[in-house]
Amino acid sequence: MLTSPHWALRGVWVIAFFCGTLAVLPAQSAAVQPVDLQITSAPLTTVIDSLATKYPIQFFYRPEQLPRQNVRAQYRQEPLSTVLADLLAGTGLGALYYRDYAVIIAPAAQLSQAFTAYYFESLERVLSDVDSDDNTIRIGSLEELGPSGRARIRGRVIDRNTGEPVIGATVFVTDLGTGTSSDEEGYFTVELPPGEHELRIQSVGYNELKRTLFSLSDGELELELRGSATELDEVVVTDRARDANVSTVQIGVDKLEVESIRKTPALLGEADVVRTLLLRPGVTTVGEGATGFNVRGGEVDQNLVLQDENFLLNASHALGFFSTFNADLVRSVELYKGNIPAQYGGRLASVLDVQMRDGDFERFKFKGGVGPIAGRFSMEGPLVKDKTSFIAGVRSSYSDYVLGLFNIQELERSSAFFYDANLRLTHRLSSSSNLVLAGYASADDFTFDGQFGFNYRTRSGQAVLRNFFTEDFFSKLAFSLGTYDSEELDLDGTDGASLRTQVQYYRLKEVLNRQFNDDLSIEAGLSGVLYQVQPGSQQPFGGLSLIEPEELEQEKGLELAAFAEAKYSISPALEISAGLRFVNYRFLGPKTVFDYLDPERPRRDEITGSSLLEGTIAEYNSLEPRLAARYRLSSSSSIKAGYSRTAQFINQLFNSASPAPTSQYQLSTEYIPPHRAHNFSIGYFRNFKDDLWEVSIEGYGRLIDQLLDYRDFADLRVNPNLETEILVGEGRGYGAELSIHKKQGLLNGRVSYTYSIAERKVVGINGGEYFPGNSNKPHDLSVLLNYNYNQRNTVTVNFTYSTGRPITAPVGSYRSREGLIVPIYSERNQLRIPDYHRLDLAYTMGTGYRKDRPVKISWTFSLYNVYARRNAFSVFFTQDPSQTPRANRLSVLGTVFPALTINFETI
Repeated sequence: MLTSPHWALRGVWVIAFFCGTLAVLPAQSAAVQPVDLQITSAPLTTVIDSLATKYPIQFFYRPEQLPRQNVRAQYRQEPLSTVLADLLAGTGLGALYYRDYAVIIAPAAQLSQAFTAYYFESLERVLSDVDSDDNTIRIGSLEELGPSGRARIRGRVIDRNTGEPVIGATVFVTDLGTGTSSDEEGYFTVELPPGEHELRIQSVGYNELKRTLFSLSDGELELELRGSATELDEVVVTDRARDANVSTVQIGVDKLEVESIRKTPALLGEADVVRTLLLRPGVTTVGEGATGFNVRGGEVDQNLVLQDENFLLNASHALGFFSTFNADLVRSVELYKGNIPAQYGGRLASVLDVQMRDGDFERFKFKGGVGPIAGRFSMEGPLVKDKTSFIAGVRSSYSDYVLGLFNIQELERSSAFFYDANLRLTHRLSSSSNLVLAGYASADDFTFDGQFGFNYRTRSGQAVLRNFFTEDFFSKLAFSLGTYDSEELDLDGTDGASLRTQVQYYRLKEVLNRQFNDDLSIEAGLSGVLYQVQPGSQQPFGGLSLIEPEELEQEKGLELAAFAEAKYSISPALEISAGLRFVNYRFLGPKTVFDYLDPERPRRDEITGSSLLEGTIAEYNSLEPRLAARYRLSSSSSIKAGYSRTAQFINQLFNSASPAPTSQYQLSTEYIPPHRAHNFSIGYFRNFKDDLWEVSIEGYGRLIDQLLDYRDFADLRVNPNLETEILVGEGRGYGAELSIHKKQGLLNGRVSYTYSIAERKVVGINGGEYFPGNSNKPHDLSVLLNYNYNQRNTVTVNFTYSTGRPITAPVGSYRSREGLIVPIYSERNQLRIPDYHRLDLAYTMGTGYRKDRPVKISWTFSLYNVYARRNAFSVFFTQDPSQTPRANRLSVLGTVFPALTINFETI
């Protein structure tokens, strides 16, 4: 025990470096050893070595910590403790006596730590096993062994071929009978006593990996899994634990697996993130061709959409038929629609967080696909092997020829084009930090029959620095910026015009995360967003236009936030997550501000003056608590509840069913307050048959303190007095969501049903009573089934049904004295368009069984709207020759759409 000079010089002295009082150990007889010593002038190291030679006691110390000057010493039958106290006086060092044969010399401040007996037991065990097998993975060093005598090992599980993290891999310590699983980045943490241990790593779709680990202290390791060649009915790799539906504390969270996105029947063969989300409970759209999506009855602009750290103010291509996310580059998709974590803010209803993946650090790969209207291509690989990687992807449409196939003159004179491009560089600064630089661009151009058109573009960039200070303490610092430009064109006639709007933002965010133990973790941070909005600039278009040029002043808003959130397991059954977010928002000048007779109810005909203001014009503070709790009723069931307070300081203005791509964005001002809401959720979650089946039912409620609506016939275009067209009201929403999900098997899929009510009350509309909002669709049902009759072939069926959305329509008419027929309209949103339903089919023929081919090819054939249902997007009214209003159905997609897509990637 502790006799090797090798360990005395480079290892065992670490006891002195870290240890403290040993009250739990036997009596320390070395301290009372009588000492005879006479030194006239010698270094302290020489004095200590002479004591070690003369007496049966071992001394452990770091030579560089001892003073270099010579000392004098003369003692006769003095206790060793007295001798060392004199010799070390004034040096800042102290002595620790271990049993009757060891003395440890270290800085006195470090000796204040309380070391356990288990520390020394672990140390002795390590010293007895130092000659391990060469194939054993050695982690850490004795110099870093902590007082507890246990080593915290932080590892990462990756795919051997791709370098991508393996999510949800099981890491089992065979000799201890304990284990854990890897997170969404592939990381895991285990705490082990020093010594030799066997690790067994398993994940569906991979060969089992066994490794012998010899742990000396805290450290890191990377484990590579090789894809399994075993033929299975289905290979499923998910980004969460098998029982996450029951065990996690968050409520109202939907996570999409990338493979499920690819298998979902898609319009014209293009795999789509948002269309897959529409099959989940609580997520709807007002109709085909509508931009964005609605969550639990909220408006489109009440969703915070993130691509990594960038905002996407418009996440739609082709007027809402496709989303702007390239599924080949996506790593994970999470939708928070209930309890929103404290680090997110600025929107009322939900957060869609789409994380993009890093490029491969080992080898170059290509991937792509060709469909009837769009194609995509991506490539990735190392710039510096194991150090720097890149991934780039582009999608583009070539759909104009499709419009010409319909032999309709209006479509032949129309055009539709979009593209998006991503570039991402990842550089490993060290084993514990990395830097990500990413850029994104997208554009859409659409014209119809030479009469009108839309153009809109997004440009964004970001820099993200991740640091792991220790295995349980890390940070994420991100800077991002972006621009969204839109243009609406009236192409012909005296009212030909170009209307431009623009939103720019600059965002800085720091998040710190500390895992104190298995039961407690804390996340905290700061963020700031500067918005610069150009509300509208109108110019004449065409030689016949009589439109006068007009441009509104630029607006600026600064949103600063601080947040903190803790997750704590009170017991194995009860876990809570509690957070708080504080936001300070300021509307900034310079800006011309109008004065009104009644500032509470501004009217254009009551303007009393105006002034140009600098600095802070209006300021709002928002305190937003977030709370979630989970109670496990059993190993397979739990109940959850959540609450979140949210506020929104930038809104999209539209007085139609859904916003157009060019709808104006409006910051909160002195006359236009921010939206504020309380969100409540409660649910029961139950898994069956070893987590093969997931069943959940959630109830929710939302109370909106403040929301915006509009006066009848409101003028929202290039209006410097926009506050005169806006009415402030309140809202409420409630509903229930049912989800039944079978995760694996020959036949698998999901059934989702939502009952939802969304209402609002605004003084001046419908007599001040509650009325349905535009997204009020009480019943929504989706059924998605996959039949994998072998490993290579999959048939997918999707059926969707929903209640028709509310509309305002004529309910009668009267004849004026001049003989004109004047329609009488219902109160706002009191009628509904016909119900919506649609059936889709898809057949996917996956890659072949031969592994020696350099390129994998798969085919997908899909039928969208199989029985050619003419679903109404809206109903508009015209008068027939008898002056009677006639209802007309507008169907955006009124026929079946087949598509054949080929997908390829290198192995």
